[in-house]
Amino acid sequence: MLKTAFFAIAFCAAVPRIAVADDKLYSVAPDKSFVKYTLVHKAHTFVGTADKGIEGKVKLSGTTAQLMVRIPVANFDSGNNNRDSNMRDTVEATKFPNVELKAVAEGVTPQDGQKTKHTLKGKLTFHGVTNNVEVPVDVTWNGKSAKVTGKFSISLEAYKIDRPSLLFVKVEDKLDLDVDLTITE
Repeated sequence: MLKTAFFAIAFCAAVPRIAVADDKLYSVAPDKSFVKYTLVHKAHTFVGTADKGIEGKVKLSGTTAQLMVRIPVANFDSGNNNRDSNMRDTVEATKFPNVELKAVAEGVTPQDGQKTKHTLKGKLTFHGVTNNVEVPVDVTWNGKSAKVTGKFSISLEAYKIDRPSLLFVKVEDKLDLDVDLTITE
């Protein structure tokens, strides 16, 4: 409960607009949401999925959507315990336990049954480093909920992550992320 209250306070601090009667607040449905990462090594490609512990809020004020999503690094699972343990060590998960995105999209107008395209512009914090990102997303509205999907890439080195190696060959610097979130009013 304390963790949820802290998250709500942090969300409100991150989006300092005054609430008006027309504002709508959505929450990420953690049981219907996931984020995947793909990392490539010359010998193979591997995928990790976080489908537990995702927290998030979206505030829609007029046509401006403000989003904050937090994902525990420890919840990414590639199906290989050794690899996951090494990745948690590499990204210092005990010191930097979450990946967090705070972003804004303009021109958001919920239209039931329609898919709309938007660009989330904001800041991604990973491994204790915050960088600007732009995330193209598709949003499909369904009554009081929406499905938000998108794909983007980041540089591990831009987040000061020493790229892991296998057989003395480092993984590629590019980390691909697939986002699939369900938000509900």
